[in-house]
Amino acid sequence: MMIDQKPVPDAGLRRVIRANVLNVVFELVVPMALFYTLRAAGVSQWWALMAGVLVAAPYVLWTIVRNRRVDLVALVTLSILVLSVVLGLLSDDPRTLAIREGWVAALGGLVGAWMLVTVVIGRPAQLTLGRTIAEVKRGAEGAAAWAARWDTDVRFRRGLRIDTAVWGAVLLANAVVHVVLVYTLPIDLISVVTTVVSLGALACLVAWHVWYLRKENLDA
Repeated sequence: MMIDQKPVPDAGLRRVIRANVLNVVFELVVPMALFYTLRAAGVSQWWALMAGVLVAAPYVLWTIVRNRRVDLVALVTLSILVLSVVLGLLSDDPRTLAIREGWVAALGGLVGAWMLVTVVIGRPAQLTLGRTIAEVKRGAEGAAAWAARWDTDVRFRRGLRIDTAVWGAVLLANAVVHVVLVYTLPIDLISVVTTVVSLGALACLVAWHVWYLRKENLDA
């Protein structure tokens, strides 16, 4: 007797999470670990920073070839790598190479500013982002049903606006702090301090996000 097996809703979400974890490891953790390993071995700041840039490039290119498309994350990462290499060729000042940290923060700040604007004008960004997540977890019909609550549920609308506003404010504030740190910290401390600050802020934001969505029954 054949038994129909329904697709597991969380399978797609697990793939997304796994891909993001790999991105963090190969685009952030590995370059940072390489930088401090080379610095401990006596390599100059400039070469240690450049090595971190170059070691991330093969993974980014591999993901593009594997997926046969350039998604937003890959595009942002490529732009950072290209900017870093160009700056590295133009100057041997390690502070110049560290500008890429400010570039990452600036992009995050722009996203935060955009999210804040969507709270006031049109529909909040979390409605669009949440529908994408809902489609991964529940399929197209489930995502449409989740998004349809916007037209009938006042609490749903208020909750998404608040959630979007918090994300936008934290991302924008993190960008400001990030850029200040890049231009005030010693070169050897920039990578670890900015990474800890950003990951700490993101961890707190995600924890609040998960709690708030469950509290207000907004989970996609």
